[in-house]
Order: sequence, then C-alpha cells, then structure tokens
Amino acid sequence: MNRKSRYIILFLAIIILATALRFYALDDRVFHHDEGVHGYLTYKLFKNGAYHYDPTYHGPFLYYTTAAIFHLFGDSNFTARLLPAIAGVLLVAMVYALRDKLGHTGALLTAAVLAISPSFLYYSRFFRNDIYLALFSLVFVVSAVKYIKYKNDWYRWIYVCTGAMAGGLAVCTKENAYIIAGFFFLFALVYLVAKKEINTTIVIDTLLFTLISFAVFALFYTGFLTDPGALFSVVPDAISHWAEMHRIERIGGHWSFYLPILVRYELLITSFALIGGVHYLRKRNIFMIFLLYWGIASLTMYSYLQEKVPWLVLHILLPFTLLAGAYLGELLPSLPQKPRNVEIVVIAAVVLMAGLLIQQSIYINYCENTVSDEIVIHGIPVHGLIYVQTTSEVLDVVDFVDQQVMDDSNTSILIAAPENDYWPLPWYMRNYKACGYLNSVPERSSADIVIIPEEKRYNITLHWSYSNREFTLRPGYNMLMYYKPDQ
Repeated sequence: MNRKSRYIILFLAIIILATALRFYALDDRVFHHDEGVHGYLTYKLFKNGAYHYDPTYHGPFLYYTTAAIFHLFGDSNFTARLLPAIAGVLLVAMVYALRDKLGHTGALLTAAVLAISPSFLYYSRFFRNDIYLALFSLVFVVSAVKYIKYKNDWYRWIYVCTGAMAGGLAVCTKENAYIIAGFFFLFALVYLVAKKEINTTIVIDTLLFTLISFAVFALFYTGFLTDPGALFSVVPDAISHWAEMHRIERIGGHWSFYLPILVRYELLITSFALIGGVHYLRKRNIFMIFLLYWGIASLTMYSYLQEKVPWLVLHILLPFTLLAGAYLGELLPSLPQKPRNVEIVVIAAVVLMAGLLIQQSIYINYCENTVSDEIVIHGIPVHGLIYVQTTSEVLDVVDFVDQQVMDDSNTSILIAAPENDYWPLPWYMRNYKACGYLNSVPERSSADIVIIPEEKRYNITLHWSYSNREFTLRPGYNMLMYYKPDQ
C-alpha cells in the first residue's frame, strides 16, 4: 500500500469516527428550548406549508430542509437532528480539500480535532443553525482557495459557483452570516488591492457570484417564489431586529463570555492557534494570517455583541481549529530535531490537552447532557456549552400525557405561560389535536390536563378534584401539571 492510499484510509477513518460520534444515541437527549421552537415551526411547515421569516428564529434553510426530511422519514427527535449531524460530518470531510494549505499532516490533525471537539460535536447533535453556518463558511473558504489556484483556468467557475452557493445558503441559514461575509469581504478587498489583481476577470466572476448567491437567497426567502414581496423586507428586518436585541441586551453578558468556553473545553485548539498564529505571522503565510484574522475578528465581534450564547463559539473556533491543526502538523514531525527536553515538554502538553479534549467531549455529549455545566468562580457564573437545557423530567411528563391521550383521544390539554415560555413542550405534543397554548395563565380552565409555571399556580382556579405534579422544565424554572383524577 502506497503512501497516498494510507493517507486516504486514515482520513476515511477519521470521517467514520466523526459519523459514529455524531449519530450515536442522537435522539436520546431531551430537546432544548430552541430545538423545540425550530422543531415545532418545521412541523407546521411540513404539515400545512406555513412558514414566515422571523429573524428571532433565523433563516429558512433549516426549516425547508428539515421539512423535506420529515416528509421522507417522518418527524422525530432523530430526524430533526439528522441534518445537523450530517453537516458536522461534512465539516470534517471538507478539511481534506485544504490539505495543500494546512499540510497533509495538518489536515489529518485538523479533521481529527474537529471530529472530537466538544463544541463541534455537541452542536452537530443539536437542532440549531450554527453547524450549518460553520459548514457553509468552510465551503466558501475552500472555494476561495481553489479559485485563487485556478484563477487563470476555466475551472475557476466551478469554485465561483460553489462559493456563491455556500454564501447564499449561509445567509439563508442565520443572520450572523452577514458578519462573516463582512470579515471575508474586507480581507478579500485588501488582498486584491495589495496584489493589484482587480481586473475584468475578477469583476465578471464577482457578478456571477452575486447573481448565483442572490438566486439562492431569493428562492428560500420567497418560499420558492410563492411570496416575492417578502424579499424586500428580509435584510432590513434582520438588521433592525438584531440591532435592537443588542441595544436592549436581551441575552447580555460580560465581554469575556467566550474565553472560559475556549479554555475549558477547547484548550488544545486555543493554545496552538495562538502559538501558530505568531509563527505564521513571522513566516508571512497569507492563508494562515487570514485564519488568524478571521478568528480574532470573530472573537472580538461576538465578545462585543450583547447576544451571549455558547453556540456562537463555533464561529470563533472554526478558523482557530484550522490554524491549530496546521501548526501541530508542522510542529510534531519536527520534534525529533529539537532538544530532548523540548520534545518531552511539547509531547506531554499535547497529550494532556488532547486527553482533556476527549474527556470533556465524552462528558458533555454522552454523560452530563441535561444538567447545566455552569460553574461559579469567585462568585461569578461561568457558562458552559449546556445552556438552559431542558431536564429529563420533561420526558416523564410527556410519557404521562401520551398514556392519557392513548386511553382517550379526546383528552384536552392546555399549556400556558407568560411570553409562551413553555418550550419544548409544543414539539413533544405536536400531534395532539386537542392541545392549546396561551401566552398568559387564564383565570380558570376545564381542560383535562393543564400545564402552567409553578409560580403562577395561584393565578388559576381549577376544580378541587384535580391532582398535580411539579416538574423542572429547565434549571430554575419549575412547572405544574394538573390532571383530573380519572387521568
């Protein structure tokens, strides 16, 4: 077996590992609040074609693609998370296309780290948009690298098309795609001006890129041309909504929010990305400088924006992972030429950090996957990847309701909470036709099953014969389920 064959087998082994890690017990963890919202909205689209863009819940790509999966394979926790898991595997596989830039060893190490990274693995098993956006960002970068390589050949049009498709799909996925696009555009402009490569070919290819990206954008946001008028409100609505969320600090936090996550879970990546960044700055490696710029710009921007949520760490980590993998791919093979004590220290550091990475990944994905991993240091809460996660107690409640509906299909259910704060319950009760929802707790109800926040128990009057059970929806938020005695 020649060297190339061995390399391909190693890469395939990493992809198989990434697949196994992402699909193992994929549907076991109870749906998160946001997964419940996305799942329920997708279910409505699947059942009756109802979809309207709301920046709060991000772009249409997730909904249309998952609705197609529901149509093919049915609606379930597993099928809802199927495409994010596939996107996570594709993210690992895409690294193969960058082996010329990362180095062959560097590409292998990068793929391996992406496969087992706590953050990338966790959000590849999570029904949210960010793993898609990470994948489209990487596809765009690969397309740009290949375009530069074949800029004097007709092959470049292939990469104009793939880059445009990735760009269009990214904007159809989530609004922070505009931020990433801004980072890329600024770097590309500086690069082209410095190289003095703005010419007719670049202009024509840019026009083709814009046309394809806009076509993808228009198809998704108009409901595949069923609502052309929606196209004109998309960008203004997205910008105004998220600017307002930043202004009111809807989910605000300290500027250092992401630093503990980077150190606690991704120390291997963070450490060698920074060391590698200095190394490549000295070597004036343009691609690596781009990765360093992308990572630092992302960290700076998301640290500034007052929408502090852990899944955004993926967009900081992606360029840092490429950078760290490339540097380790250079560093480790060169160790035998270094002094023995240096070799021992470096190997020990890499082994310890890799061990921590693996331990954290197993712990966060397969052990503690419903209990909050927030820790407190000197009285200051330090957030982890498990963020306002729904507790497993909800599954007991769902099983109870399932049994009642099975015994009597006419069982009526009312779920009420201020500001509709009862997710992901609608996802789990999506098939119950006699289930209703209110955004405030009513004064009275005669429904067979009533679920309300525990703190609102005195706001409602029910018949004295109702029994009740308390459950924790998520840490710090308890709910009460009332049910009739014959239930």
